[in-house]
Amino acid sequence: TMAADDANARFRNELTQLMKAQAPLVQIVSHEWERVEARIKQAIRAQNQPRRYLKWTHTDQLHEWDFEDQEWKKGDQLPEDLAQGAMKNGRNTLQWYLDCDNNQSTDEGGEIVKPRGFLQPSVLHLEDAHALFEERYHNEMDDLTLWLRKAARMNNRDDLKERMVVLGTTTEVLKQELEKEMPILDLPLPNIDTLKIILQSVAEDRFNLPANKIKPTKRLIESAKGLTAMEAELAFAKAAAQNGQLTEDEIEIINAEKEQIIRKSGILEFFQPSESMASVGGLDQLKGWFNQRGGAFTEEAAEFGLEPPKGVMLLGIPGCGKSLTAKAAAALWRFPLIRFDLGKVFGGIVGESERNIREALRVAEAVSPCILWIDEIEKGLSGSQSSGQTDGGVTSRVFGTFLTWMQEKTAPVFVLATSNNIAQLPPEMLRKGRFDEIFFCDLPSEKIRQDIFKIHLSTHNKDILGEFNLQQLAKDSPLFSGAEIEQAVKDGMFTAFSEGRRLNQEDVKSAITGTYPLAKTMREGIRDMREWASARARMASSGEMESVEKKKGEKEPPKLRAERRNPFDTD
Repeated sequence: TMAADDANARFRNELTQLMKAQAPLVQIVSHEWERVEARIKQAIRAQNQPRRYLKWTHTDQLHEWDFEDQEWKKGDQLPEDLAQGAMKNGRNTLQWYLDCDNNQSTDEGGEIVKPRGFLQPSVLHLEDAHALFEERYHNEMDDLTLWLRKAARMNNRDDLKERMVVLGTTTEVLKQELEKEMPILDLPLPNIDTLKIILQSVAEDRFNLPANKIKPTKRLIESAKGLTAMEAELAFAKAAAQNGQLTEDEIEIINAEKEQIIRKSGILEFFQPSESMASVGGLDQLKGWFNQRGGAFTEEAAEFGLEPPKGVMLLGIPGCGKSLTAKAAAALWRFPLIRFDLGKVFGGIVGESERNIREALRVAEAVSPCILWIDEIEKGLSGSQSSGQTDGGVTSRVFGTFLTWMQEKTAPVFVLATSNNIAQLPPEMLRKGRFDEIFFCDLPSEKIRQDIFKIHLSTHNKDILGEFNLQQLAKDSPLFSGAEIEQAVKDGMFTAFSEGRRLNQEDVKSAITGTYPLAKTMREGIRDMREWASARARMASSGEMESVEKKKGEKEPPKLRAERRNPFDTD
């Protein structure tokens, strides 16, 4: 929030100073035309020498803001000295504004028939100027660029000093001929104060909500951070129309609007979290950690001196609740959950991958506070160590950008990374300070397996829970992961449904018997992971770990080639 306030104050100050410095040409990049307009008016008011504010748009052509009447004058209402510039396209309006002498002509007696061009101290704001560059008149060099080069030099004359051309664009227009002469300002997204004004305006002016239905808490307003003024207005309006109020209960509706921004990025994916922490079996220490830090993003926490948590890494065995925890954490904190697929970052064009990751991280910061969930991070970053030899260093550059961002970010973006294989992770990823904590999600113990059976059986039908001996099911499923327990219950349900009856203990028992748990195949891997985690990570569940050692007389099926351990791997 502080960063957004600073950025907005910096923008206001920068534009005012450029005008005072008599800069002749400026580009302002933003989709928010109303806020751009307001900033130009503010900058004009801050000048010692008052200026007139002229604006050209594709639909209304030239119009002038009347600072006394607080309204736009256009068409017939335009003052006489602007009549010549009226009803012209954008290029012609610019030429009229710059061609201060050529408009003058005299009769035979030397009397001036046509007055000189428009010489007043002023700002000419060309809205949606990026579109003007696309309307090429000639095949030779773009004449608009040439006129803008003239604009960039107009303050060389004393009578043209207090004049400025502002290009309003939604995306940066970079012209080689202009890059040294045209400052580019990005209008930051609305800060908390602006969003509060938008919320009050929607609640009171548009919907006439009673005072007891409007609770503009910091949390509600912060949920709209990252939206433009127009997007925030629509989000608040949808919430008010749907629920007839604007309180913290509407945060989910606001978050859903952020889905639009995320979808347009193409690399990030929005998840509307439906799971709660109650649907996660075990992992009590991990749940406690998330519960404790839920309030760390509030104003009270900032006043207390707390920095919001940076992120957490969940390591562990496949199917033990890592991804489920990511979804449950987002629901607990009521943050949008954004899945970041590192595989989508890599593009075929030179520089595309680096640009993609910067863009993805920018979008994540724009919609913060949020949880950025990177599933199976080791697969996305595999090969970063040998990247120089294999892919020209693209992976290592992408990885470097990501690491630096994690270290330096100030926006409340909580990174939740999951990994099944520590060996493939670059060591610098795991150093202290990147993540607040590294948790190890182990196989569920017998007691936790009872809880997991209870969760999955009650989602099927709460009434039949009493018919099951959960203790016996947990005993019958040693080394089962949470995902394997879920599948055993589903398989039992298929059997019961196909035979036209209710699910019973025997259905689940036979599904368990027919499952060979992955942990038996991964014995060595689990041993190594546990050894590594005991020294470098926190356990996600309290209590004893279940032994993965082979029981006496237990037969094992032959291993696949990929599952065999290399005898020379002494690591």
